[in-house]
Amino acid sequence: MSLNEILASGGALLLFLTIVQIVPIKVNPWSAFGKAIGKGMRAIGKSMNKDVMDKLESVQEELKDLGEKHNKLEKRMDKDDADECRTKILRFADELRRDVKHSEEFFNQILADISHYKNYCRTHPDYQNDKAVNAIAKIENVYQKCMEENSFL
Repeated sequence: MSLNEILASGGALLLFLTIVQIVPIKVNPWSAFGKAIGKGMRAIGKSMNKDVMDKLESVQEELKDLGEKHNKLEKRMDKDDADECRTKILRFADELRRDVKHSEEFFNQILADISHYKNYCRTHPDYQNDKAVNAIAKIENVYQKCMEENSFL
């Protein structure tokens, strides 16, 4: 095969690119060609996966919303637990005021509720915690008295 035939069959371009590749010039046509092909492939890939990517973004947004709702629900449940403890504390103190006797186990349970309630109040300063102060004091005083006299039910 002669040089004319090589040049005629498109080899001129190949020969030129090879020479340019060998010569220490900062321009690298093979790299530029590869980058151009890569960009084209990425564009094709993006267009083919657009629906999947859109759905993925939608799922991510829904997951974020679900996480926020979970956090709100968890906070609400914690507040409801504190409210329930306060209700039990107030009811127990009312029973003590009416001279209803209780077992030591019942006192231990209400003391655990008091601890839970106080902890919630301490960690949530915006929660109104002054509603059970007197009831808690009454329960603690009667408990101490029952411990000293061994007068549990």
